[in-house]
Amino acid sequence: MNSIYERHVAVGMHSQDVAGRSKIRWKDPEELVLLFGLLLLPFQAVKLSIAQPAHLWVLFALAMMLLYRSVKISVAELVVYIAFLYFAFTLTFFQDYPRIKEYEQLIKFALFYPSFYLVGRWLGGRYANRDFPLGYGFLFLFLAFQYVTQALELPVIFEALDFGQGALHGTFRERNWLAVYFLLFSYILVLRDKTTKGFVLFIVFNAIVMLLSGSKTTFIAAGIAFLLHSRLPIWIRIFPTLIGAVFYISLFSDELSGDKLAVKLEEERGLALLTSLDLLKDNPLGFGWGFVEAFFSNSWIVVKGLGEGTNSVFSVPLDLWIIAGPIGFLMWLVIFVGVGNSSIKILAPIAALSFLNPLHQSELVYFFIGVLVSYAKFSRPRLSTH
Repeated sequence: MNSIYERHVAVGMHSQDVAGRSKIRWKDPEELVLLFGLLLLPFQAVKLSIAQPAHLWVLFALAMMLLYRSVKISVAELVVYIAFLYFAFTLTFFQDYPRIKEYEQLIKFALFYPSFYLVGRWLGGRYANRDFPLGYGFLFLFLAFQYVTQALELPVIFEALDFGQGALHGTFRERNWLAVYFLLFSYILVLRDKTTKGFVLFIVFNAIVMLLSGSKTTFIAAGIAFLLHSRLPIWIRIFPTLIGAVFYISLFSDELSGDKLAVKLEEERGLALLTSLDLLKDNPLGFGWGFVEAFFSNSWIVVKGLGEGTNSVFSVPLDLWIIAGPIGFLMWLVIFVGVGNSSIKILAPIAALSFLNPLHQSELVYFFIGVLVSYAKFSRPRLSTH
């Protein structure tokens, strides 16, 4: 019987047509699952009771994955995740702190986030050695659809926001999730095509998304991806990186200096960092789910962007430590940095992005991380296919 890797390579060799273009295989059930997932993940404004369309999709995909017996998870991932759930659960229900929506977070961390991750691992393994069924043509059209959705305020799929006025968020809950979705999708595409043309498309596309959404940190992650994965000599990669840095600084110079920078440091992210570190200094073992929202809703320290309706601080490693202590930080190392699953280099842009964005609160991030981890595992030939 062929190994799992050999089957993946065989599928990948069969997937290319004569011109090297990918085709949608309408009779392939796994490809249809992937297509539905990629299309449903952005519709975050749609509410089906308390769920989004992607939640129902992932449950169906999870059942299909189990039916195919295609569960892929490393020992490090399994042990760390079980330990995280145990410590977070214990800290939530056995420490006397005020809580808000702890059950909602428990369901997400115990069911939905690992489900999206596992489904991403499954589907990512299928496409490690063959092209994605959708490419930049779809991304540009879908970005245009997001713009039209917001411009026309289409009912059901669009929800107006009280913050980030003027920034594109389309069918997403906020602009950052739109930018992260397009960044991670295009990142998968550029890993399949590391040519100069591929990286030009990748950088140009993410620059357009940055200009429309105003999400600045995703463009930095795109630059890190270029530095790490471009096949150009390292000394040549420096020049476009410097050009991108100058473009970035000139574009956002108003926000990176003066009063606006002071607000971020003294009233927003900087203050959130200092307050969170003080909390962990008092209790380094963590506080469990629901604590962040309750604390910043009732604290005399007012931090912009935190309070009722926001259940995480701006930084993933910091917030996971608040939830589950050192085990939460260990989970960040495994899931977002790739420690223990051979994907540190591929996940580096996401790890960098996670310092300033609450990526652990988005299902789409877990899905794309799962895809990328499988890509890292299966994309390097180790066995002969003959």
